[in-house]
Amino acid sequence: MATECRGPLSILLITSDLMVSSRIAGAAAGIPATVASVGPAAEPGGGPFDVIVVDLEAGRRSAADLVGRARRIVASQAELRPARIVAFGPHVAVDRLAEAKAAGADLVVTRGEALQSLPSVVHRVRSGPPPG
Repeated sequence: MATECRGPLSILLITSDLMVSSRIAGAAAGIPATVASVGPAAEPGGGPFDVIVVDLEAGRRSAADLVGRARRIVASQAELRPARIVAFGPHVAVDRLAEAKAAGADLVVTRGEALQSLPSVVHRVRSGPPPG
């Protein structure tokens, strides 16, 4: 069952990489979506968010820590809007990608897929089973 959407989606990107932030924001225009970027320790403004995208290379945190942070944001806005979590990292970081999935990311993709095919990634995660 797909999640209904009215107007542009709202995406929260957790990253410490300005280049990743710029590329995700540019790709989001084709969805259409707005993107708010925060560092791995910063509190997000705005929201509620439809999708939380987690860069597994953000800061010096474990994948479980980063996804856990995203899950806390999802829980804090649950009464307003359900959100999905997408985590991405280098294709060679197989253990880190698996850790993100085990920690509760709804979809885990490679860095290349997230940066080159964001509209498809967002569609896939939003078309999956309901969160929770």
